[in-house]
Amino acid sequence: MVIRVYSLLLAVAVMLCSCAYSLRGNLPEHLQTVKIIPFRSSVTEYGLEQELTSMVVEEMVSNGRLAVVTEEADAVLEGRVSSYTRTPYSYTSAEEIEEYRLDIRITLTFTDMVRNENILDTQSVGEWLVYDPDEEQYSDARQRLLEKAADEIVRSCLSGW
Repeated sequence: MVIRVYSLLLAVAVMLCSCAYSLRGNLPEHLQTVKIIPFRSSVTEYGLEQELTSMVVEEMVSNGRLAVVTEEADAVLEGRVSSYTRTPYSYTSAEEIEEYRLDIRITLTFTDMVRNENILDTQSVGEWLVYDPDEEQYSDARQRLLEKAADEIVRSCLSGW
């Protein structure tokens, strides 16, 4: 009977240890801070890069794995909006636009400044969504797309390598 109890306790302990989750994810231990350089843009959509930079900073702060700093940092994140499009996605039977598709593509460089090596070297991150202009304003759809992109950028930097 005692052996069964010990076996059960050992099995539970092994299970709990195997389910442990680290907030650090795949990050090397020496990376504690990140500096996010304001994103640049190759597109004509006004203010897109500033909004995206702000959202990436907010997402990185709320994630909590790296402290965002403005001076010397263990890692540096740089990004460039390389494309942004709004195209018709579907039409009504009268050939009027029913839905639009928004696409964004960002090129990222995430550099480990401690080891002086690129973690992500010109990696491309893309997101898209479809919206109905009768149900959602363009500005709201754009905001939603930028939120998706910011989330994917932070995910790629913290655990995508």
